[in-house]
Amino acid sequence: MNSLLLAFQFFTVVPIQKSLPMEKRHITGMYSFFPWIGAVIGSIACLPIYFDWSSLMTAFAVVSLGILLSGGLHMDGFIDTSDAYFSYREQAKRMEILDDPRVGAFGVMATVLLIVGKIIIISEVLSAESFHFLFIIIIPFLSRVVLVILFGMTENAKESGLAHFFKQKLHVQTIIPLTASFLFIAICLIGLMTYWLIAMTLLIVLILFICIYRSWSLKNFGGITGDLLGASLELTEVILWITLLLLLS
Repeated sequence: MNSLLLAFQFFTVVPIQKSLPMEKRHITGMYSFFPWIGAVIGSIACLPIYFDWSSLMTAFAVVSLGILLSGGLHMDGFIDTSDAYFSYREQAKRMEILDDPRVGAFGVMATVLLIVGKIIIISEVLSAESFHFLFIIIIPFLSRVVLVILFGMTENAKESGLAHFFKQKLHVQTIIPLTASFLFIAICLIGLMTYWLIAMTLLIVLILFICIYRSWSLKNFGGITGDLLGASLELTEVILWITLLLLLS
């Protein structure tokens, strides 16, 4: 129960006003619940599809709920990562930019493109004849699965911050196989409820993204940070929506 409360406390706007233990088993448990937090957010984000709105308005509501319910935590990481990477500076300077609380022009431009692009892509997917409400639930789930796998498989870029603290408390040998089993369950569910072509394509895309993003993080930042993990979640969702658009169109 403490692990579940920690997951809601750190990764959502749910006001858990309680001091909770953060030992190794609690942090490991927190990350094991993390993908399911995504499924809860996705389930709530499904509500707009039952209103008689245009696909564009529905997509706007879906994206807005995802940002609001997570407290904009991962979007903040995407902003900082964009500022750092598009500065085209050396690695040490990029790390300084990641730690800078100020938002730069690159972060703003990248975030506007991300949000507008996501709304348009989701709008198109909603209009497809083969659209299934499961997609809205499963994509936030899968994006968090990817985040946990990246976190467990990639060394930290710095020895400070929340990501470093959590990594010291995380039992990697437990969380990686467990999260991989969640991925298997999700892919099977997609195959059974929609089409196996969609399920297997999404699986391939996710595996490729994990490999590419991990390599990119190591090359450009020397490892992973909380901001880079947040950016990975946002990028995973966009890539999965684009994949669905290509498959359903």
